[in-house]
Amino acid sequence: MKKLLFAGLFGLSVLSTPAFSEERIMSVQHLENGNSYFRISIQDGGLLNGNYAGWCADWSGLIEDNVPYVFNFYSSLSESFPDGLIDHPENLDEMNWVLNQDFVGKNAGGGLGLYTSGDVQLALWTLLDNNFDASTLGPFSQLRVDKIVSLALKNGSGFTPTCKQEVGIILDPGTPQSTIIEIKRSHFYKCVVPDSGEQ
Repeated sequence: MKKLLFAGLFGLSVLSTPAFSEERIMSVQHLENGNSYFRISIQDGGLLNGNYAGWCADWSGLIEDNVPYVFNFYSSLSESFPDGLIDHPENLDEMNWVLNQDFVGKNAGGGLGLYTSGDVQLALWTLLDNNFDASTLGPFSQLRVDKIVSLALKNGSGFTPTCKQEVGIILDPGTPQSTIIEIKRSHFYKCVVPDSGEQ
């Protein structure tokens, strides 16, 4: 299993569920022409407090803009998740690889034009989700999406973000769709990413 290679790095030092001084709240803002699908704001008393580039992990749910949601979170480096949170957790290495390529705005080559946030979002759904509808996205090219997915499957297996790189944290607000934020591992004490935070 790919995630076994993380055992030595996190096995004895993974933080337990952290304590919070206030209720953990998230809200999203869909972006039409941004560098990510969402802008996600978090108020949690300290650990994740801030604003982040964000992506949708589960197309089938519905999450409203600027609505506060209480949420749990899970590290994409974790070995275990609640059932059904991610359809394909075996592709979280590839997801983290994609997040660290900063595709949006780069030239895809071969006359394909520039990568868009829609391309990246659809690639992430392809890697992580069983059912999705691309008609909900902004501009995208299936050829560019296919190229991202192909590159991720080729280069992302076993990928571990370094301390200076981004790690995906999965936010689960319950009934609405789960989302992903990009956060540098250096944000956490000694770069150790907590497995989870539940309320």
